[in-house]
Amino acid sequence: MSRSRDEVHVRNGNVTGTLDKRAIGAEDGRLLDAIVQTNGSEKGAQFLNEFTRLSIAACTSLGFTTGIDDEDLTSEALNAIHAANAEAGELVNKELAHFESAKGDPRKYEPRAGRTMRETLEENIMVMLDEGKQAAGDVAKNELNQSGSTNAAVNMAISGARGSMDNLNMMAGSIGQAKVRGKRLERGYNDRVLPHFKRGGRGAQDRGFISGSFKRGLEPTEFFMLSVSGRESLVDTAVRTSKSGYMQRRLINAMDDLKVFNDDMLSVRNTANRIIQFSYGEDGIDPSRGVHGSAFNIDVIIDGALGTDGVTVVTRESLEREEREEDLGAWDDESTEVDFDGGDN
Repeated sequence: MSRSRDEVHVRNGNVTGTLDKRAIGAEDGRLLDAIVQTNGSEKGAQFLNEFTRLSIAACTSLGFTTGIDDEDLTSEALNAIHAANAEAGELVNKELAHFESAKGDPRKYEPRAGRTMRETLEENIMVMLDEGKQAAGDVAKNELNQSGSTNAAVNMAISGARGSMDNLNMMAGSIGQAKVRGKRLERGYNDRVLPHFKRGGRGAQDRGFISGSFKRGLEPTEFFMLSVSGRESLVDTAVRTSKSGYMQRRLINAMDDLKVFNDDMLSVRNTANRIIQFSYGEDGIDPSRGVHGSAFNIDVIIDGALGTDGVTVVTRESLEREEREEDLGAWDDESTEVDFDGGDN
């Protein structure tokens, strides 16, 4: 499998490039869009059915399994990850020492615009810890990429089938800072998140930095703090589902009597024949038949008429402003040149 997301070219039944999520996807499937636009929705459905059968046959014949050993790292990589986490924690300690030495003097510890000194400190610490997680993740990512096409987990992440490299970084590298509402953990016991830490401590470990990974395991305090940040996403999901469901219900009830009439402007009217919209979508373009907001793809039409092969090049000279007159500014005319290369014209 090619690891570069090159463009996919299909000529006379021969496919070059990597067929990943960008080529065949629910929202951004460019190859599927091209087939539907040029050959119709029935050919698009046929392509999906046959491609699915081909994929299932390939996985059945060749096999495609993943396990926890796909996240194995060498001892050198583990040492590099440990060093990156330790360096991030040391930088946080130095920042805290610098903050304490300032003793509330803005001249020694300058706050950001619109932020207090304490808020500026927290923002600086968050940047340091995020950079530390990124450094540990880069080590894990480089190590996993060296495993080649035999690593099924990396193949799934790169192709867009399931998961991402960030998920693999948390499984093999480092989880990083647990966050609640975009900030480090604050609430819990008096002046500390858990009773296992000193009161008033603001170090990396005290406020929810998780240096471990899901494969190597978590400390009990790390597991608790990760659960705190995980609850926020669960609550957001539950609240968002009810709000979006109620919004969809109101939209359906508001628009269930609308219809696009087959007049010159494709107007939208209700059952009382009152015009709600003079032209459907303000442009009269069917989204299922349009091409990125346009009614048709002019490049495909020109290439089909001239025998070219998708090499329409449009060059525009930049506008140059002349000396301004008393009332009106003088502008050079815009010149447009269209070159068609590669065809017999």
